[in-house]
Amino acid sequence: MKARAVQLWLLAGIASVLGFAEPARAYETEVEASIAAQYYTLSSPWGDPELRRRRYTETLGLSVWNIQGEDNPRGPRLSFQSRLRLDADFGQSSAERELRNPAYIPGLEQAPLDLMYAYLEGQRYLGGHLGFRLGRQYVFDTLGFWSFDGGLVTVTTPVNLLFEAYGGLEQRGGGLNWLSTRRFEAQGVYRGDRTGYDAAYYPLFLEESKVAPAAGVAVEAWGFGVLHSRLTYRKVINRDEVNISPFLDTGDGQFFLSGNRTSSERIGYSLRADSAKVGALNGSLVYDFYNQIFSQYAVSADAYLNSRVTVGASFDRYTPTFDGDSIFNWFSHSPTTSALGRAEVRFSRRFSATLSGGTRWFETEGYSSSYATDPDTAKTGRLFDVSLDGGARYDYGRGSLGVRGGGETGRRGHRLGGDITARRRFSNRYDGLCVVSLWDWSDALRRDRDATSFGYVLGGGVTPGPNFFARTRFGVELEHQMNRLVGQRFRALLTLDLTVLK
Repeated sequence: MKARAVQLWLLAGIASVLGFAEPARAYETEVEASIAAQYYTLSSPWGDPELRRRRYTETLGLSVWNIQGEDNPRGPRLSFQSRLRLDADFGQSSAERELRNPAYIPGLEQAPLDLMYAYLEGQRYLGGHLGFRLGRQYVFDTLGFWSFDGGLVTVTTPVNLLFEAYGGLEQRGGGLNWLSTRRFEAQGVYRGDRTGYDAAYYPLFLEESKVAPAAGVAVEAWGFGVLHSRLTYRKVINRDEVNISPFLDTGDGQFFLSGNRTSSERIGYSLRADSAKVGALNGSLVYDFYNQIFSQYAVSADAYLNSRVTVGASFDRYTPTFDGDSIFNWFSHSPTTSALGRAEVRFSRRFSATLSGGTRWFETEGYSSSYATDPDTAKTGRLFDVSLDGGARYDYGRGSLGVRGGGETGRRGHRLGGDITARRRFSNRYDGLCVVSLWDWSDALRRDRDATSFGYVLGGGVTPGPNFFARTRFGVELEHQMNRLVGQRFRALLTLDLTVLK
């Protein structure tokens, strides 16, 4: 942990020097830093085990604009964006990281440091038609939120068509790359560094020692009346050797699979029609080549009845998919479908309210109520839940008051409740927060888990400005939750946000 902390503070010092140094050219810099400290203890309803957490999350961001020199509003522009994150947890037990200890958790780190993004971006080159990014970056579209290390090139044509191509390595963690995280890998696979393991120890924890090549293309169109659409394709390759014998050796030995193979391969399309006077219509569709199914499709519509009233409806169907190496591909994974309606009313500039409701149903192979005696997977069972949620917000001068309530109920149980949130700025420097909540839930399969929970949050913040630190804030929040299952739970959150412009 000390080495990681030294690295982070060294990088912070470098960023600060860049932020404060007198610029030799026309570029501009911004340095952002944030620190959040959380302290909480969670006990099992049976008293043991007890989870202790002392989390410190720190981020450090550096942005540099106009690296190209003189800024021409219509000419090329070069910039650099980066952000680091340290997510340390000093509440962990050393036994959780001690190999072969009964409490050991494979891949657990006390203070992982990851580079969220760091890329050089060029815009409006070759007469305004070429753009590019080099480095670690995000892609966000119909296929989801994804990160990779590599390059992205965009070509914009005079006829409102954009062509995009990118390639590199999927960002993966588990000891494969320094400053990386597992957040962007496909689900269903547990990978990491198996140094010191024998083949029969934690066989489900797969070795990760090779990079995962990835590539994608996209075509975007806009400006055709009210339409905007995007067609995108992406494929990721697995190259690590995989243990395909996920159980302890019973005498037949362990079996492994190696070579290049598909991790994920999907294509997605989205279409939006938007009119400022009428409303908006959105649709999206994703096809998974590995599972050979439409894994997700959705449609939503909003109507602007007048300047104060908006009504809408949405339909979404999602089937979970997994990494090509995951054992979950051999099991059934059924879709979840939602159909919801909503409305938003702005009574005045200060007072607004929202209301939404609908149904969600979960499909199963066979009828869940009779599967034990009649396991007919040709039949499709459906379990329905209905939901209703509403809220209102009132802004007054330096503060606001919000109310939220509702819940979801069905054959398997319910979740009902609400909360009240009050915020107030007492001057240009001080602010306060108060939240009071009451929720009740039940589980039809485990009646002993029914409970009613009451909680509150008290918080405040200080902003030193207005001066050099005008965008800096220090905050404190104390949270207390209580119910009959876990008794009393406390959580403290300390935050510090700092921004320096040069």
